[in-house]
Amino acid sequence: MGAGAIPVHIDKIFRERVAGKHRLKVYTADFGYEGEGAINVSFHSGHYTLTPPKALILDYRLGRKKEKEFEKEYFEFLKESFIQYQFIWDNMLDSDRIVLVCKCNMDDKTCHRHFLIKFLKKFGAAYKGKLK
Repeated sequence: MGAGAIPVHIDKIFRERVAGKHRLKVYTADFGYEGEGAINVSFHSGHYTLTPPKALILDYRLGRKKEKEFEKEYFEFLKESFIQYQFIWDNMLDSDRIVLVCKCNMDDKTCHRHFLIKFLKKFGAAYKGKLK
C-alpha cells in the first residue's frame, strides 16, 4: 500500500451497504431483448460491473471450477465491483426492474445470471422469471 493510501475493508463496507434493502424486480431474457431495463451480462460484450472475468467463466463452463467455487469467486468479484462502482450499482438497485440478458440463452441454473440473481437477492431484489 502506497503512502497516503486508505485501506478498504470490502467485506465491512459491503455488509453495511447490503443493510439497505431495495425493491428491485429482476427478470431474464434471451439475447436480443432490448426493452426497458435490459442489461447485457454476456461473456463477450457484457456490462463490466456484472459480467464475471472471462477466465473465471471459462473455467466454470469447461468444468475446471465447480459450482460452489465459481459462486464464491464470482461473489467476490461482485462485492469488489459494488464498492468500486457504487454509483452504477445504486442506480441499478434503485430502479424498478432490470432484465439480465446473456448470449447463452440458457434457462437452467448453469448460466451465471442465476448466480447474479442470487447475489442481488442479498439487497432485497426479487426474481420474477424469464420474459418472452
